[in-house]
Amino acid sequence: MKIYLIILLTALIAACGGGSSSNDNDGVVPPVTGVEQAKFSLGVSDAPVDDAIAVVLEIDTVKIIKLNDAGDSSEEILVEEFAMEDGSTATSVVTNLLDYQGADQKKIIDELAGIVLDEGSYQLELVIIDAGSYVELDNDATLYAIKIPSSRLRLGEFAVDASLQQVGDTPAYTIEFDLRTSLVQRGNNPAQNGFILKPHGVKVVGSSGTIAGTVSSENLNLGTCTVYMYPGDSTEFGDLFDSEDEAFEGEVPTATAPLASTVVTTEGTFEFGFVSAGDYMVALRCDDLVDDNIQFDGLVIPSPEGQSTFITVTSGNTSEANF
Repeated sequence: MKIYLIILLTALIAACGGGSSSNDNDGVVPPVTGVEQAKFSLGVSDAPVDDAIAVVLEIDTVKIIKLNDAGDSSEEILVEEFAMEDGSTATSVVTNLLDYQGADQKKIIDELAGIVLDEGSYQLELVIIDAGSYVELDNDATLYAIKIPSSRLRLGEFAVDASLQQVGDTPAYTIEFDLRTSLVQRGNNPAQNGFILKPHGVKVVGSSGTIAGTVSSENLNLGTCTVYMYPGDSTEFGDLFDSEDEAFEGEVPTATAPLASTVVTTEGTFEFGFVSAGDYMVALRCDDLVDDNIQFDGLVIPSPEGQSTFITVTSGNTSEANF
């Protein structure tokens, strides 16, 4: 099951509404002559950690970072005020990611705030309030802390394109949290070290579609079923692993790590939302084995044999894969 939290972040910085800049210009970024500009909207999607009933983040600020040709920061826009559902504003926003399933959206920065960005390359940085962020596990009332290094989640590069626009309440860009990859429990007992949220498995997506489908009762009877998504040219399917994590052990496998994964519901359905337009392979695994999200486990994928398919995702559409 995929979960979606949508952060709509829009706005004409030149109109000065709801953001600030690192330049001494009262938050106004002057337009660059001859450069296409785009209204910016942003959302967040998520595939939850399997045994969590709440993954709560308190966001303090959202920083939009313009990159120059060398890949270095050239401008920074700081968004510090968030829109609430009742029309008021707040200086931080608390959201349980697991409250927003499927295509549900929670708007926290409205288009009326008005941020316009020049086309080009950007990064996002989320400043998280540690004291307001936690994980709650099934059958366990303890709230386990989420730790983020320096309380800042710096995401990878993405491109702003003037052709991508917010449609209604649907944003042009989405931060996709694959919590099965990015949320890591430290130690066998979560009370010892809590959880760490890493940027690995978190990305900004534009021009996106959906992959959805069903799994037969015959496959569901084999155990817990998980669907994995890979680049379209993948031929050797790996389970979840993170070779860049300090706890990773052994040699880096030749198998391709999944871009995302999601557990099939008891009704036999699954969905990947906010998938970048392009070609993918999706593969099914049904058994009772545990897939560690740091170590390579060498799990057989697909299982049963032959349960994989090539699929093309186009913007705004749902592509179907059934097993």
